[in-house]
Amino acid sequence: MLTRRLSAMVRSANMAALMRNLALHKPASQSSTSIWSASSKPDEDAKGANKGAITQLYGFHTAQESNPWWQVDLEAEFLIRKIVLYNRNDYWAVRLKHFSILGSLDGKDWQVIFRKRDRSVFGFPDDLPYVAEIGGDHLARYIRVRLDGLDSLHFRECRVFGEPAAADLRIRLVDEAERAQRKRLQLPPERNGKLIEIDDFLVFGDRDSYASSIISALESGRYEIRERGLAKEILEPGDRVIEAGTAIGLVAMTAASIVGAANVLTFDANPEIAADARRNFDRNGLVEIESRWGLLKNRHSIRQESETADFYIDEDFWASREHATEHDQRIQKKIQVPVYCFEDEIAGHGANVLICDIEGGEVKLLTGADLDGIKKIIIETHYGFVGERETDEMVKELISNGFSIHLSLSGGGVTFLRR
Repeated sequence: MLTRRLSAMVRSANMAALMRNLALHKPASQSSTSIWSASSKPDEDAKGANKGAITQLYGFHTAQESNPWWQVDLEAEFLIRKIVLYNRNDYWAVRLKHFSILGSLDGKDWQVIFRKRDRSVFGFPDDLPYVAEIGGDHLARYIRVRLDGLDSLHFRECRVFGEPAAADLRIRLVDEAERAQRKRLQLPPERNGKLIEIDDFLVFGDRDSYASSIISALESGRYEIRERGLAKEILEPGDRVIEAGTAIGLVAMTAASIVGAANVLTFDANPEIAADARRNFDRNGLVEIESRWGLLKNRHSIRQESETADFYIDEDFWASREHATEHDQRIQKKIQVPVYCFEDEIAGHGANVLICDIEGGEVKLLTGADLDGIKKIIIETHYGFVGERETDEMVKELISNGFSIHLSLSGGGVTFLRR
């Protein structure tokens, strides 16, 4: 009888917690302030977004920056079940299209518990909130709402709903989180380097084999920033992505975070960097990304079955390429790599999105290729490696095959085409 009574009391307490806004009037903070903030102090400005009112235009306002965030300390641990966001109800609601919700037990180690990846705009003109239902058991004391991209973050109100965790469940969840974090922070044996955080991902930067320019780009967050930004903008759940040029896997992981790891197939001709990418996939819980060592060629370019190709390893791995000579002082070595038929891989994967960054190899790959099924292309072009005329001819062919260039999303050598 006593046990049943205690169980009923626990259920009643949990139901009460589920109906209560756990974030109301709790300590809050944000990544920065701006001239539109109510206070120059982040902890003061952030209070505007969890005071229980949605009458204002916005509750707080960060500066324009990469991945700005707002967060709240619930002052106790809860199983997070639902988060309700009230966007500003004017034109600038469009800024909050893509965002992530993260949870933390200590305010230091964060786990993504929800992502909005569709391109819908909420809050304007209908003034309805966005309700994020949190699946699974995610234990957190701190909740962070992060805009994914380069912009300002502002909304009117964040409301958090959850319930206390039973003691045995809490112990299990904390233990699982600690083990996952230890695995994530484990350095490769006999390598001289460090882990670098970009967006939600931890990647290994090798001080011995990665050029200082690469380490600097990783540390600053500039590494493949345009490709990553475009992936966040144009990919949608359900897309199936084929990528030529994995490098260390950041773009592939960005894509996987949107479309699902099993929907990403990626190729790289540098065996050492391809192995590093696979380790990064494992470290970030994305082992279902299918990664292959080898070079893609279109059917028109393949001369024989089981073909191999020359590939030149540059001292900066991101400049390794198919077109070079061993007399180039930056080339460390020439290797033979297996060749895969581009059209067969598109069909086998059911790909509708191509992401391509292969240091000039894009001209040979795409000229004459059958891109049946591909609807969206993110491509970095390289005039310096293959020439302006050759690149322009490739683009003309893509346009003649029904693709158009999205001018507002293209720039800086990275182009988005769609049909």
